[in-house]
Amino acid sequence: MPARKWREYDDDVIPLWIADHDFSPPIEVKQAIIDALEVGDTGYPKNPEVVQLMAKKATEVNRILASAGDVYVTQGIQPVIWLACKFACKPGDEALVTNPMYYAFSESARATETKMRYVPLNMEEMYKFDYERFKEAITPRTKLIFICNPHNPTGRVMTREELRFIADIAVDNKLTVMSDEVWEDIVFDGRRHISIASLNPEIADRTITAFGFSKTFGVAGLQIGYAVATNKMMMRKIKSIGIRVTDDPNEPALRGTGSLGLAAAKVMLSGRVNYYVQRVVAYLEEVRDLAYERLSRIPLVKIAPLEGTYITFPDLSAYKMSSNQLTEYLLNSARVAVESGAACGSAGEGHVRVSIGTSKDILAEALDRVELALKNVRD
Repeated sequence: MPARKWREYDDDVIPLWIADHDFSPPIEVKQAIIDALEVGDTGYPKNPEVVQLMAKKATEVNRILASAGDVYVTQGIQPVIWLACKFACKPGDEALVTNPMYYAFSESARATETKMRYVPLNMEEMYKFDYERFKEAITPRTKLIFICNPHNPTGRVMTREELRFIADIAVDNKLTVMSDEVWEDIVFDGRRHISIASLNPEIADRTITAFGFSKTFGVAGLQIGYAVATNKMMMRKIKSIGIRVTDDPNEPALRGTGSLGLAAAKVMLSGRVNYYVQRVVAYLEEVRDLAYERLSRIPLVKIAPLEGTYITFPDLSAYKMSSNQLTEYLLNSARVAVESGAACGSAGEGHVRVSIGTSKDILAEALDRVELALKNVRD
């Protein structure tokens, strides 16, 4: 396969390290890109219909009452995290984030001189979000709360109750919320993804929500995402920050990605590819079951049930190696590439982050290798 996931390591290495699944995008998405090429749609992009569709989807699917003016197209999700820091925080202000958490949040905070305040999530509690811990973490310097729902790397799907208490904390303390919802489609066992901005107008007024296509459709290379914020002042400020960095003031909502990404997005936002989402999620649920069964039976490995995403976060700390050492050992001894849990915060130490977005056959082979390599450590 041509993607970075399969090119980073030698050919004999099974790559389970990056959150990029191995399933081909829908034929309708491929055809949309071909059609755009054939008509010469490769110049500076202008496709306001896509922004209208994004607003329509946010309104109808996520229950965020958005207009086209409430949407800002970006090169994926990470720019929205950075924009949220720039909007809400001055250097030295604080952002609240769970520990563990996807490392892009801490990277954006460092880049904007925002300090991190950590709220621990515990595997023993199935990574449930605790009201008292969130409340106690607030200080006078706290300006922003980061949410990742479904959560990367723990795979938790946040409940309405958890979202409600975070919303209450944000409103009571006049904090901005940045909610990364790129995994919204990848939820299992009949669960339903809920956008925090849909709970009530008060929290919608304080929330920047980021959506994308890469995790569902396997199109990370198109680099397309979008932010939704229904607070007009907030969105004007976000766009003004983005314009100074990458954009043209004449098209502030459309210059965040290329024309081919916009052509694909038009299809991915339509109902024409719902069949694909349903099939991918159903297959990933089977892959999830395989991963949980196999990892659970390896001695000394602890793993929480995966509610959403195709990221597992097993605890291998009983093997008496650091996360970095475990990652290196599995690469060298099992020829399986995973990511160090330490990159996700101090609570990730002793864990590895494993992307299971692949076929059952490939995953089974990878887990055979991991099981043997860990057995050799015990022996």
